[in-house]
Amino acid sequence: MGLRASFPQHIERLTAPIGRAISATPLSPNQLTTLGLVLTTVAAVLVAQSEPVIAGWVLVAGGLMDTFDGAVARARGLSTPYGAFYDSVSDRLSDGIILVGLAWWLRPDADLFGLVLVALVASQVTSYIRAKAEAIDLDCSVGLLERAERAILLTIALVFHRWLLVPVLWVLAVGGTVTVVQRIHHVWCQIQRDFPPELLGLTQGDRAWNRAYRAAARAFFGAPTFNEAERQAEGSPR
Repeated sequence: MGLRASFPQHIERLTAPIGRAISATPLSPNQLTTLGLVLTTVAAVLVAQSEPVIAGWVLVAGGLMDTFDGAVARARGLSTPYGAFYDSVSDRLSDGIILVGLAWWLRPDADLFGLVLVALVASQVTSYIRAKAEAIDLDCSVGLLERAERAILLTIALVFHRWLLVPVLWVLAVGGTVTVVQRIHHVWCQIQRDFPPELLGLTQGDRAWNRAYRAAARAFFGAPTFNEAERQAEGSPR
């Protein structure tokens, strides 16, 4: 689970006071979102021009704009469907733009260039899976690396690129791929399906391996599907 999904109340306590302070200025939530996108674009240009440290700090500023736009909207009572839509679109653009800039900088190194491309695809697919899941009324706020974690890691990689660039790129590429798999599996688990009857028998019994298999089956197939299969098995004639 990501930071925002894991600690929503803590993050709200941190952002709400700042959001109320910013709401006293003429800046609107959508203007903050736009400013965040512009700053991220500037950071991407700086990365492409081999200025990763400056780019990292500019990216911090852009990230702060994106963090507080929602808090300002709530403080002013200006939360709207279009605002949420625009924020989501700008997030996808920001994710892609900064990684494209990073890929351009690292293009002479085939290995690092490949890692950035994997991270780019994974970040876009991660967001796409959540959007499609929510479109069919399913929850998908899960995964090892959500947007906040990716942004923090990328900022660290840029500012401390001499030491941490390569390890962080591996984390972004591998962690992003794992997140895609996690989200696909999470959606799959929420959709009712038939539990393989030949496997259900292995979960029956009170031996240690029965209990272990039952826990593994519930985790893999999803609690709703597994529980429904058990209920039907208990209600069927023997």
